[in-house]
Amino acid sequence: MEDTGQLMPQYLRFIRGVIDSSDLPLNVSRELLQGSRAVDSIRANAVKKVLKLLAGMAENEPAKYATFWREFGAVLKEGVADDYDHRDDISRLLRFTSTVSAAEPDASLSDYVARMKDGQEKIYYLLAPSLATASSSPHLEAFRKKGIEVLLLGDAVDNWVVTSLQEFDALLTERLQMGTARSGGE
Repeated sequence: MEDTGQLMPQYLRFIRGVIDSSDLPLNVSRELLQGSRAVDSIRANAVKKVLKLLAGMAENEPAKYATFWREFGAVLKEGVADDYDHRDDISRLLRFTSTVSAAEPDASLSDYVARMKDGQEKIYYLLAPSLATASSSPHLEAFRKKGIEVLLLGDAVDNWVVTSLQEFDALLTERLQMGTARSGGE
């Protein structure tokens, strides 16, 4: 198919492959695809499989995942806002640059949470037009003094991500509300 939007969501547009199914007739029209339960099932299973493969790569092959993230991370971030059903799975795949990491986006939200100081109840982030601007922001001084890690967000899609991701990991919701880094911070 030229338009794979029926089988893969837009945020997984980097996926290429063939999906074989005996449930679909050979001569498939757009009208048939739009109302087909088989297509809905194929799409749901394909998305689940891709996210599971990416999670496995992130966990078992971090260097390979880092290479993937540099190429397709900004595209994958779109899924946080676009795909409510898989938001938790996608949020575990996200990688960010932080005040603790060097210049590489290698901090996952889980890593950030594991490094949180006692009594810290929020994930802090700083949005800026670029990573360089974020890392040199005077707003970070108050957090540096307190030893609090801040995620540095410089991609255009990051604003969309933080407005769509109000919490991380439903099991830890009470502790992990998203908070914005401000100079007068907590």
